[in-house]
Amino acid sequence: MVKFFTHTIMGCFLLWFGVIPCFADLPEIKPYLGTSHSVWNLNMPEESPDEDEVVNETAVQMNTVRARINHLQEKMYLAPTEENIRNFIAEQNKIMMRASLVQDNWKAVLLKHPELDYTLSHPTNNTGLQIEYDQEAAQEESVIHELAKKSGLFFFYRSTSPYCKRFAPLIKEFASAYGIKVVPITLDGISLPEFPNSHINQGQAERLHVTVTPALFAVNPYTDQNVPIAYGLVSEADLKKRILDVATHFGGNLT
Repeated sequence: MVKFFTHTIMGCFLLWFGVIPCFADLPEIKPYLGTSHSVWNLNMPEESPDEDEVVNETAVQMNTVRARINHLQEKMYLAPTEENIRNFIAEQNKIMMRASLVQDNWKAVLLKHPELDYTLSHPTNNTGLQIEYDQEAAQEESVIHELAKKSGLFFFYRSTSPYCKRFAPLIKEFASAYGIKVVPITLDGISLPEFPNSHINQGQAERLHVTVTPALFAVNPYTDQNVPIAYGLVSEADLKKRILDVATHFGGNLT
């Protein structure tokens, strides 16, 4: 069951005033609720009333209910007498009962029409969530490996920058894990230990308008397309997310 439907007072207020119309009072609902409001009597009526009439009637009923509960609440706060508090609680209990009725009928509808159950494809329990996370992770791995087949990374750095020194091992480890080719380019002519065979900048930085370091670009050498991945030091999680974004939104140019 969707967690949104709770038995808390706030939950019922949200259900009643934010989403749920006056189901039990609507004439088009009564035929399949039955005289006792049974949650299982869900046979649809043969004829449906005019849609505009239903919408107008529902709006009028909801506005009336909202106005009444707001009036009783304001009256209770301004004059918290026993009578005013009692009247507000009584009206609130009606809303809670209506929310409970909606919740029960919601369950019945999902049993009759399981294709409407959002939790079947987006589970909320821990086991289901883990399966969904595993599937997403596998898809992400596939996207990055696919990007690595035709695209690589240009890593611009300065050997004296503490941020570049910290970023270099992260990039090397990430690239090794996904088989991504890294072209390290030093802007001061001195290589970092992680990339001893770095290239000395020969205009690449100027062509890509690199003004800060570290700077990381995704580059497709076959199409000469490039997309900035990061400027400055980022975490491994952020690096992965940014590469995924590039692979997803610019994949046509980079893969």
